[in-house]
Amino acid sequence: MIELKRLRLINWHNFENVTFDCARLTYMIGVNAVGKTTILDAIRYCLTASRSFNALGNKKSGRTLQGSVHAKQRGEDAYRRPGRTVAYIGAEFWDGTARAPFVIAARVESESPHQELRPGDQTWYVSDRGCTLEQLPFLDKATGAPTAREDFHPAEGRLSYTRSPGEARDRICRALGIGRASSPLGKKFGEVFQMGTSMDEIPNFREFLYQYVLPQPQLDLEALQGDRLELENLHGVLAEAQARADALEQIVRAGAEAEAKQREIQINRGAALAGRAAADAQAGAAAAAQRTRAEARLAQAQAAHAAARDAETQARRAYLAAHSRAGDDTAQALDALAEAMARKKTALDQAARTAESLETAARRVENLAASLRRSGAAPDTLPAALEPEQLDALRTGLEQAEKPLEQQYFAARQKAADLTAQQQLLREELAAVSGGKWVYPHEDAATKVRDAVNAELTSRGMQPDAKIFCELLTVEDESWQDCVEACLGDRRFDILVPPAHYAAAKSAFVALGSRVGPISLLDSPGIRSAARKADAPPPDSLAAQVSSQNPLAAQYADALLRRIRCCDSPDTLEHSPDSATRDLLRHHPFRLERLRRPQRYIGLTARRARAEALTAQLTDCAAALTQAQEERTAAKAGYDQYQKVMRSGTLDKLSGLPAARTALEQAQAAYDAARTAYDEAREDPMVQQLYQEAAAQEAAWETARTALEQAGGDVRVAQSQLDAARRSAEQCALQADESARKAAEFFAAQPLLEAPSRQRLTALGGEQNPAKAAAQAEKAQPRLEQELAQELAARLEPAQQQYNQRYACSFALGLDALAQYRTQYDSLVRIDLERYAARLEQAQRDCRDRFRKDILFRMKDDISSARRQFRELNRVMEQLCYGEEVYRFELGPSRDPQLAAFYQVIVDKGNRQMTPEDSLDNLAATADPLYERQVDALMEKIMTDVDENARARRAGRHSEAASLSDYVDYRTYLDYDIQVTNRVSGQKALLSRVSRDSSGGENQAPFYVAICASLLQIYLKSENSIRLVLLDEAFSKMTSDRIRPMMELFRRMQLQVLLISTVEKSTAIQPYCDVTYSIVRHGDANAIAPFYRLDRPAEPENKEDLDHE
Repeated sequence: MIELKRLRLINWHNFENVTFDCARLTYMIGVNAVGKTTILDAIRYCLTASRSFNALGNKKSGRTLQGSVHAKQRGEDAYRRPGRTVAYIGAEFWDGTARAPFVIAARVESESPHQELRPGDQTWYVSDRGCTLEQLPFLDKATGAPTAREDFHPAEGRLSYTRSPGEARDRICRALGIGRASSPLGKKFGEVFQMGTSMDEIPNFREFLYQYVLPQPQLDLEALQGDRLELENLHGVLAEAQARADALEQIVRAGAEAEAKQREIQINRGAALAGRAAADAQAGAAAAAQRTRAEARLAQAQAAHAAARDAETQARRAYLAAHSRAGDDTAQALDALAEAMARKKTALDQAARTAESLETAARRVENLAASLRRSGAAPDTLPAALEPEQLDALRTGLEQAEKPLEQQYFAARQKAADLTAQQQLLREELAAVSGGKWVYPHEDAATKVRDAVNAELTSRGMQPDAKIFCELLTVEDESWQDCVEACLGDRRFDILVPPAHYAAAKSAFVALGSRVGPISLLDSPGIRSAARKADAPPPDSLAAQVSSQNPLAAQYADALLRRIRCCDSPDTLEHSPDSATRDLLRHHPFRLERLRRPQRYIGLTARRARAEALTAQLTDCAAALTQAQEERTAAKAGYDQYQKVMRSGTLDKLSGLPAARTALEQAQAAYDAARTAYDEAREDPMVQQLYQEAAAQEAAWETARTALEQAGGDVRVAQSQLDAARRSAEQCALQADESARKAAEFFAAQPLLEAPSRQRLTALGGEQNPAKAAAQAEKAQPRLEQELAQELAARLEPAQQQYNQRYACSFALGLDALAQYRTQYDSLVRIDLERYAARLEQAQRDCRDRFRKDILFRMKDDISSARRQFRELNRVMEQLCYGEEVYRFELGPSRDPQLAAFYQVIVDKGNRQMTPEDSLDNLAATADPLYERQVDALMEKIMTDVDENARARRAGRHSEAASLSDYVDYRTYLDYDIQVTNRVSGQKALLSRVSRDSSGGENQAPFYVAICASLLQIYLKSENSIRLVLLDEAFSKMTSDRIRPMMELFRRMQLQVLLISTVEKSTAIQPYCDVTYSIVRHGDANAIAPFYRLDRPAEPENKEDLDHE
């Protein structure tokens, strides 16, 4: 036998560090609410890893694992240990077979009573045999605090641990001699070990059996409901399919008419293509003839050019002969003078270029100086004139001007950039306002705060309903709007949320820090509280001019504006301490001010006005930007000019300007002298005659050259015309080929259209004038296409769109997609309707099949299991004597006529397990028709309840975890009782009859016997296992004479029992217990101390038996 010997609790409810011994019968007493039951919670949690504390003791207590760790007190949110807490539970056992102790422990680490435990916060430990509580370091020796997880291990021996509740249950069950937790015995132990709740919580015997003996049925009703819903859905599907077929038929008919119009368009297009191909072929032939004529003209021009070339050759020879005769000494001397004059001219040109280069540099410097003076960047030391002796002063002045000129350029560039950015901002705001979205002041801080609050609300599963205050307001009298908005100021942009969302919104607002700017989050719970006490605003107050559909917004506006009195004239402002006029005069106590006219943000008119104002600002900004860009360009040009002059060495060149001017004058004089000498030499008569002859021959040569050039030009013109004719012929040929190709491809793709297309071309006069016929067909094409488009827009596409919307399809619209609709129509009419009917029939069979497999046979199996379990319990209970009484469970069919009839249906031999090869059709062929009708009646009854439960869940009348209806609970079809047999008299009676004449305490006794029997049924299956029974509020309704036989029974059953009760029962209980503890409150902590009675009663008569045990 494995026996619990000691228990240690650290930071468990009000127990901070207690250790106490456990005996075979351990008794704990204390007043109500002192924390007795939490000890049983600790044992159950340590041994089963179950956190279902509310299933134990008082179901209304609300005990939780974290409440025990943090020591939940009676207050709504009161905890003795509200911060991070580590709790330990240590249970030391004695293994009677191994003659050695071992320890099972649990560790819980919790950050806060309101924070869910993480997967690694719970740890269970199982030691090897030979380990005691003293060998485990529950507390740190240095600090006295609970030991860290990594330091919790014995100095010697092995301590296994796991953080998985499932793995923990398995290891603990094996350590306690139960076997694997997943085995039938292990599962039963997990259920029965939870027994021992207060019998006050059990109203009757049936409830006791439901809670402790007979498990709740595990039926898959969802699948059965799915079958029923499938039946309903299929009936609807058939009707919907017919409606869908009608809609598709309408589309198909409209598509057929549209296809006829499309065929007409294609025929017309074929006629146009054929006519264009014929017209282009004619044009190609004409272009080829034009090319032939151009080739003939080129040949004629080339012959004329050859004759002109011969004439030019003869004229050139005559000129050369005349020119050679003029080559005597006189002519040679004249040539020498001409050469000298040419040299002087070259020198003059060089001097002029040099002087011009320096003059240009001087002009650049003068222009720069003038530009600097105009811009104001020139220093006072800059010389007014450009003189050689002032070059140094000029250089110094220009260098001083660099910094101011650079600043002017940068300033102009920055101004243009600022205006560009301003223009972009205005455009963005105008786009936003035009799209219905405000851009608020302070870099749109209101929108950013609102969006952050809404994001936080969304993350918490709340409706993102944060609003900006001004968006909720309306000004009744527009003449007062400027005054209202000026008085509200930045309060217009505060954020308002419903009171229920204020806490979440506050967390987001605080997280934003300084980024909220001047925006406030309105205390909506406070506004709501104030609204309950506030009366209507005075009719002459500014608050009366403001209204809102949102009560909170209206109340906040009233709070801000109700003290301000509206005055029609400045003369009455001083009559009130706080008043205002329409034209923005505001009177405060002892002070009068003129408010700034605000930008309006309240109402739709404000948005339109803002859009108009932004448009005007954009116009002004564009004009200012144009001017700024011009100024920037001018400043850039001046700055570049300055850099070019100062960096190119221009100033260095100016020193050579005087010398260059002198050299130019000298070169001009030398050239003039050479020209005069040349002109005088040419006046000689002989020289004149020679030159006249040469000039005549030269003129004849020039005439021949001109004729040759004219002939060459004619050749080039003819060649150009030929090239153009060739290109035209090639282009026409290509066009004809392309037109022919298009027509051929069109008719190849649609051969059935060729004949009607050519007939249409002939009707248009294509044989006489194909180009005109093609043009007529091309002109008619847009009209035909428009008619088709109108047909599509008026009939086909609306029908298609309506179909897509109604049936959630994404089919395309138009004729190209008609095949999809036609295919679906054919499939729906020819295939789907028949398939849906077949599915409906199959679904009916599936529903019956599932009912037989998942419900009917499962109930029969559960009833058989209940009978088997009762037989096993009775074998144990027959060995247990309570005083002179022996108890036995009685089980039989319900005495209710309808339930009894259904019971017979359930247990009938026809209700057998169906194999995969079985089918309802096979069963129906061999089954009793009467039995099948009874099955149908039961199915209908059950399904009515199932459907009602489903409707109730959909309507929210009860949760998914609601109990099963009576008709699907196998326990409903059975009646239960306990047979009480007196061993002395042999008299037998049923508890149900005895209980009507007995007290509540007499009725409790069989329940305690049943609890012990259930545990013994598990414990006796192992040679060496735990025998522990936990009883809370033990014997609450039993008198002392009924308690004593129960205590004697505990002794005989070789069970280890830990009882908890109030002091009132101690007289009857304590004499039979090995150890008794009193649980008392010491300050805000609990203490456990041995309990002794000064007036100890006489020992029981069977004390020797007790000692022997």
